[in-house]
Amino acid sequence: MIKEITLIAGVASGLTIITATSVRIYKFIRKWEKWVEEMSEHSLDNYLSVKRLTIMSHEMPLSERIAAGEKYIKAGGNGEVKHKYEELLLQLPKEF
Repeated sequence: MIKEITLIAGVASGLTIITATSVRIYKFIRKWEKWVEEMSEHSLDNYLSVKRLTIMSHEMPLSERIAAGEKYIKAGGNGEVKHKYEELLLQLPKEF
């Protein structure tokens, strides 16, 4: 009888340890995924900001501003900067 109780207690302890470890691993993976998503969002925001600054800068050559505008739009940029890019496209034939 003692052997059966010891066996049941051992199996229960093993299952408890496996469950607790699985939960910790799951929480770690979820935390890691959220961190990666957050870093991806920050990276995209920084990328769009750099392109936005390039497009709006009057000191930059027109060709670089237009190239930055194309990348900005492909990355999902929109709004007033997109309108500025469209204005730059209209200026392009005048300079050449």
